Amino acid sequence: MNRKMRTFFLIMAATVAAMFLPHAARAQSERHPAIQRRVMAFYYPWYGTADGPGGAGQTVHWGRIDAANKDIAASTHYPALGAYDSHDAEVINKHCLWAKAAHVDTLIVSWWGHGEYADRAMDKILDACERHGLRACIYYETTPRPQTPETAARDIIGVLRKYGGHRAYLKTDGSPVVFIYGRAVGELGLTGWLEAVGTIKATHKGGITAIGDQFSYGSARVFDGVHTYNTAGSLRGLAPADVETWTFGTYRKWVELADRAGKISTITVIPGYDDTKIRTPGLAVERYAGRSYRIQWERAIAADPHWVLITSFNEWHEGSEIEPSAEDGDQYLELTTRYAARFKSAWRADHAPAGAPALSEKDRSLLRRKLQRFRIGVLPEAESMAFWWLIELGVKPEVLTWESLAAGNLTAARYPILLYCAGEHYRRTVRQQDDVDAALQRYLQQGGFLVALPSRPWPFYYDESGEVVNQSHRFGLTLRMGWEQPPEEAELAFVQPNRRLFHVPARFEFPNAGDLRWRAFFAQDQKNCVPLLQLRDRGSSLGDAVACATLEDGGHVAYAWFELLNGPHAEPLLYDLFNFVTDRFGR
Repeated sequence: MNRKMRTFFLIMAATVAAMFLPHAARAQSERHPAIQRRVMAFYYPWYGTADGPGGAGQTVHWGRIDAANKDIAASTHYPALGAYDSHDAEVINKHCLWAKAAHVDTLIVSWWGHGEYADRAMDKILDACERHGLRACIYYETTPRPQTPETAARDIIGVLRKYGGHRAYLKTDGSPVVFIYGRAVGELGLTGWLEAVGTIKATHKGGITAIGDQFSYGSARVFDGVHTYNTAGSLRGLAPADVETWTFGTYRKWVELADRAGKISTITVIPGYDDTKIRTPGLAVERYAGRSYRIQWERAIAADPHWVLITSFNEWHEGSEIEPSAEDGDQYLELTTRYAARFKSAWRADHAPAGAPALSEKDRSLLRRKLQRFRIGVLPEAESMAFWWLIELGVKPEVLTWESLAAGNLTAARYPILLYCAGEHYRRTVRQQDDVDAALQRYLQQGGFLVALPSRPWPFYYDESGEVVNQSHRFGLTLRMGWEQPPEEAELAFVQPNRRLFHVPARFEFPNAGDLRWRAFFAQDQKNCVPLLQLRDRGSSLGDAVACATLEDGGHVAYAWFELLNGPHAEPLLYDLFNFVTDRFGR
């Protein structure tokens, strides 16, 4: 094992010890007993004017400005201040005055790299925040090349050394806060960020409080808090009544996800969204004269998170701003003032973990001892709940590299169990054409056991270039297309044809929310297949949601439909499935 991989596993082991010991979730929630209620707004310091200190003779980010007609080429609405310069101290001062009056106490500042345009405004923003009793932190937008955990950690440590000591920089428990945008999360993946955050905490004196842009089981284990930047995709086309339904069903789940992991919980609210001036065809979310914003705030307050995030203070390109505009005046600052005051006036409730644990500690201990008999390999880019659940269980799967597969290091003798916990992508070629495919096929021919527990619908569907290759059938995963959305008239339920998943209900309903793209494993395509959970419509089978098969060449595969790993029966299902897999080896 090379030095990089040894470092990764040492960091992972340390993280496991700190995060995933029995009852750790409850203990961790007590790590933050004094997390202060906060209302934060995403803030953009990337605008410049030709006569301003930032533009230095040219316009930055606005595009063509027609002040007479109150129109800006790259802005959906027209600012009440006109096209301004983000480096102008008077503009920053005005923004801080507005934020303070509206009970917005923190600016999450878009940050793109050392010395970049937005970075050059950061000192002025922090100084203004200090004068007005506000706080600020960075929104880490992208990692520098070659986009590795090492480069990300080094980059962020540089930010924290430069700004983290400022009296106005936001801290929790003495650690500076960094929000990490979804683009940056995706550039490293969760395993990469596990290493990067671990490195920062180990080497930066003040540590870090990292808030990741992803609501998932794994994200809530890797980061110190979870958030999302933009809910426009979910709110698109929704009337106010539908906004209420969506927020009611979603916000509490976000808070519960963080609470169960003992992390900082957040809710994001947006006044509206319209990027059709800068993108084609673009996306627009109607404001309904403030009604949508009011509904989101009401539901956010009811969900009781640590922090409420506003997208945005001044993202004029995407029309999500609450900053006063020619079109809306100061309506959204006034609404923010009212609801932010309500939110911050009450102490956060003591959120008890929801329900009893799905499994007893005795059950978990028995499975842990079983799995520790096997060396478990994990294909790269692991992100599904299953991977993080195994770590929480106390199992230490080894994350492999595509290069090691191509080099012939994947054998059934070395890794009797191999997990696919990625989305739909994999690297098909490293040195020679399709050498990863060949390595996986050899592994199965040697009698290996491939367990596909993906985070998205179809494993091995896209290659490294993003091309559709759909090679899952070559590895025994006989999947078929189901649907993108369930048929309206269907009466769908999961049923165990043979009661082998003992901790999972014999029958339960198909989910009514989430990513519902159905991809089924079909038993008739395998000679030796054990269907463990089927989806049925009024008794008619639509294929297997969980199955285990022995292949003609002697290898084995197991499969679970990805959305089951996000549902209420995920932990019992994984427990029973891994028991089934290990028992097959025993026979």
